Amino acid sequence: MTLRYALSELRRPTARRAFGRAWLWVCGAGALASVMAVGWDHAFFIAALWLVCVFAPARIAVEVLHSRGPRIRRDLQLALAGRQDRYATSEHVTLMVETLFAREVHLPRLAPPDLGGKVIEAASRLSDGALRRGGGSAAVVQAATICATLLQHWTGAVAAGESAGAVPEAARRATAGNGVAPPALWDPSASVQDQWVTLRAVAGLAALTITLTAVYEDCSGRAAEAGGAFRALAEATLDYVDQVGLLLDGPPWDGVEGAAQRELSPERLSRLAETWLGFCAAPPPAPRRLRAFVEAVAG
Repeated sequence: MTLRYALSELRRPTARRAFGRAWLWVCGAGALASVMAVGWDHAFFIAALWLVCVFAPARIAVEVLHSRGPRIRRDLQLALAGRQDRYATSEHVTLMVETLFAREVHLPRLAPPDLGGKVIEAASRLSDGALRRGGGSAAVVQAATICATLLQHWTGAVAAGESAGAVPEAARRATAGNGVAPPALWDPSASVQDQWVTLRAVAGLAALTITLTAVYEDCSGRAAEAGGAFRALAEATLDYVDQVGLLLDGPPWDGVEGAAQRELSPERLSRLAETWLGFCAAPPPAPRRLRAFVEAVAG
C-alpha cells in the first residue's frame, strides 16, 4: 500500500509542485555529474538529454496523477473499510479519517477550500498519536472531548459578543500563563476579515470534533457516551457560523446540554484557541502550527 499511497498523495497540487522541484534538483545534479565526467564540450547535448529524456517524462507522468490520484485514493479507502487492521499504521489512520470526514462532515458556506484538508490532517495526527501512544480509542475520545469543550466555550463567546457588542479592553488583556495577552475568543469590533478568520477556525473545530468522535466510534465499535451531544453541538455550530458570518436570520445560540464534558482552565482554553486559530489561518502546509495544537490538546 505504501507505493500506491505515495502515488495517491500526488493528487494534490502542492505535492506535485514539491515533487517537481525535488526532481529538477536531482536531474540538475545528474546533468552536472555527466558533464563533469564527459567534458564541458558536450554540456548542451547532455543538458538537453537530461531535460527531454529524464526530467520531462517523469514530470508529465506525475501530472497525470492529477486525475488518477483521487481514484487510487478511493480504491485504497474502499479496500481498507471493514478490515481489522484499519488503524494499524499512520497511512491507514489517514485513509480512515478521510473516509469518515467525507461521510459525516458538511462544512459551512464560509469555509475556505483548504479547511477540509486541515481538519483531516489535524484529526489524523491526533488520532494516530493517541493510538500510537498506547492510549487506544479512549485517548481519541479524550481529544474529542477537549475539542468539544473548547467549541462550546468559543461558540458561546461568539454569541455573547454578538449580543453585547464590542469586547471591553480589560477582557482583551486577560493574562496568559507566559505573560503575553492572549487573543479574545471573539471580538465583535474587529474587521469583517478578522471575524471570518475566527469563524472559519470555529467551523474547523466543529468539523474536527465530529471527525474525532466518528474515529472513536469506528475504532472502538461502540457509540461514544457523549457522541450525540458532540455531534449536535458541532452541527449547530456549523450552522451558526454561517448565520453570524453571512449576516443571516436565525435563532439565538442556546448551546447544547452535555457537550462540555471536561473542565479546562482559562489558560488552556486560550492556548488551544490560539494554536488552532494559527493553524487554520496559516497557508498549508503548516506542520509547526499543527504540532503546537496537537501538543496543546495533549496537555
